[in-house]
Amino acid sequence: MPRSVVSEQPTPFYMIHISGLKRKVLPIPAEMDNLSLCWRGMAGVGKKTKLHEALRKVAASRQIPFSLQYRGLDAGSATGDVVEAGATDGGAGPEDAAAGQITMETSLVHMGLDIARMSMQDKHILRPILTKLGQGSQVLTGQQGRCSRILVLYHAHLLSSESVLLLQACLEQNEGDLSIWLTSEMPVPQRIRDWFIEIPVGGHDRNFATYVSASASAAAPTLVNWPDIFRALFDKWRSSPPPKLQEVKEVKAFVYEMLMRNLRWVEAIHFILDVLLTHTEITEQQRKEAINALASCEATGGGYTIPSYRIPILWESLFLQLRSIFCLKEPVIVDAPARAGRVSIKRKKGLGDATTSVGAV
Repeated sequence: MPRSVVSEQPTPFYMIHISGLKRKVLPIPAEMDNLSLCWRGMAGVGKKTKLHEALRKVAASRQIPFSLQYRGLDAGSATGDVVEAGATDGGAGPEDAAAGQITMETSLVHMGLDIARMSMQDKHILRPILTKLGQGSQVLTGQQGRCSRILVLYHAHLLSSESVLLLQACLEQNEGDLSIWLTSEMPVPQRIRDWFIEIPVGGHDRNFATYVSASASAAAPTLVNWPDIFRALFDKWRSSPPPKLQEVKEVKAFVYEMLMRNLRWVEAIHFILDVLLTHTEITEQQRKEAINALASCEATGGGYTIPSYRIPILWESLFLQLRSIFCLKEPVIVDAPARAGRVSIKRKKGLGDATTSVGAV
């Protein structure tokens, strides 16, 4: 594809993963709006920043301005429609669009939604949006004559199974007219993977590092991330005796504390896996047993639905297994082998007593 006449800088190169092919380094052109892309990486590494840079290139190729706006949407209507509840000026933050239940990010080239803010109601919110998105025409085409509309979904690894089916139907019905861009911490679900090109984004959690530096003070407590919390929990269990029935309440309290902080099942599984792989003080036997416990869990990838009533049960079952794995093992006492003559005397005496008793009866 030709480069944009607006930008004089060379086209950036990214490492692109294409399903079923070898890993290649391919250029991503400015006219990338006809591709469905997924920026994949860990939390806080800059996936959203990279996506916004790509949107700016698309706007430049169409010769239209690019500015972000945030609109509040109300998804609680009786008909299930998503109704615009308010709007903010360009440049305002998402927290300023408090008129609706969820916030929609918009510009002249895209519409963006955050799956993490949908409180596990993404299938109800996305259905009317995807249905209406296939209607109408795109008029802001610039000098290209036609272009695809772009729907952006942040934290796409939290999509439910039903939402993945909706995305598949939308892509099949609007192929060539609609592009879906994702940010995700996990691979694109298998059902829709053929439509997407994955762009890996590496690095460390810069968002958490910025938050720690901004909140650092002498009086403030030490801020920790979720992997640090799980590591401290496992270290506590490693120095504790085998679990008792009374500790079930403690495990349940920890599980509901995570649920109140909106930590999702699929995210916690991978946090725990990272801790197990990097912890240097646990034994290899403990590591193997803990990873086997994780491998036996269901729905540990993106794009799967777990009924809400089963989520606490799965968490409690996993943590009770880990509690039994990480504990001080009681030493196994092996009796010293008795002398043959002594054992023989005891057996003879026992049998004699038993015979005497039977005879007495």
